[in-house]
Amino acid sequence: WLEDGEGWLHPEWVGEGGAASSPASPGAVPRSGLGWLANHAGWRANCALEPYSHPVAGAVACVRVLPGRCVAVGDELLVSYRHLPELREARLPPWYAAQLSLRAEDGYYAQLRRAPPRVVFEAPSAAEPNATVRVVEHGPWRVLWVGRVEQGMTFHEREEGTEEGRGESPPALVPLAVGFDYQRTMVAAAAALTARFGASPPPPPHALVVGLGAGSCAAALHALGCAVTAFEYDAAVLAAAASAHGVRFERLSRRAGGAGFDPPPRHRNGPRPLCVCEADAAEADAWGRAAFDLALLDAYDGRGDVPAHLQREPFLEGLSRVLRPGGFALANLWNGSDRARAECARFAAKLRAAVGRVYVLRVAGHEQNVILLACRPGERQGSESTCDVLRERLAAAAAAAATDCPEPALVQTIRSCASSLTEWSECEA
Repeated sequence: WLEDGEGWLHPEWVGEGGAASSPASPGAVPRSGLGWLANHAGWRANCALEPYSHPVAGAVACVRVLPGRCVAVGDELLVSYRHLPELREARLPPWYAAQLSLRAEDGYYAQLRRAPPRVVFEAPSAAEPNATVRVVEHGPWRVLWVGRVEQGMTFHEREEGTEEGRGESPPALVPLAVGFDYQRTMVAAAAALTARFGASPPPPPHALVVGLGAGSCAAALHALGCAVTAFEYDAAVLAAAASAHGVRFERLSRRAGGAGFDPPPRHRNGPRPLCVCEADAAEADAWGRAAFDLALLDAYDGRGDVPAHLQREPFLEGLSRVLRPGGFALANLWNGSDRARAECARFAAKLRAAVGRVYVLRVAGHEQNVILLACRPGERQGSESTCDVLRERLAAAAAAAATDCPEPALVQTIRSCASSLTEWSECEA
């Protein structure tokens, strides 16, 4: 990345493998190589620093675009400095120490390179053939793996002076620190649209979570005052969520005759506990007569795919029946290829037919993910939510959360939801 006296040199864009390092015109004399000024971005880097033999300057580093990336005019060149994870604590640059302490996905990936992995749970999957359920710790983060697929993660704080493995309990779960950006987007939208922030929030909404995983979404919604019922069909995942991720829940028992589950006993001295059903949410009798204000669809199999039966009409029609008027459903989908976009469009059409109007929330920094938000019409004629109404509700929740929520990443995500929300029909082209 060199200067020739006439200004900065760059082509219209630099394609995969391109290196911004040579003067554009014959006879131009390079005065300085400024690739070392590229900012560190860890896993979000679009370039790499590589050795380069310059005819005048000798051995230097050049900035080369990573495979699969294109950098357009105006885009920042971002790299990953490989020496940072090896530095001693006392020599860490303040900005990198701040990145390590982030209670969001960037913080996890920074810890992933610095903190050695430690397996804290391992058991055969009860649902995926030949797959192992593992929980791996990297610093304060615990990540759930089913086979070779990450299925969720949780953030933990250990009390000073304690060390697990000597009769001490595992480090405490911090439920509002939702690590994966897409899961935090789902939680942020759900909490904002049910008005969980402010001086006098309404009565607790009943949330349905399809796919418990590490329990981060369910635990966060419960901590925000929601009554939560989660469905998880893998007993090994349930055991991992309880013992390694520190998620406290009560199991629901199936009713005699199989029509749904008995509710938990009422707790006189506290809120309703987080409840979990060990079952496939698509079973015809799974929900019984339950009613929900919101639903999060976050189920994946051992290959990282959404189970096909959870995207078919019978499941979505059943979901619509148990959503109260004015309720809504959120679903995360991969949207990073032509095939994925076509599948996303088909699912959005089914969701609209079964539930109601469909909107899109973008996941900041993950342009290949989309969150679909389907809103069931209210009881009053013409009470269907519009894009403007939803944006106003999200913006109001962001303002309330700024003084009421202790997790900055969650507040920022609510703001991002308010600015990114669009109706699906505007996006599908």
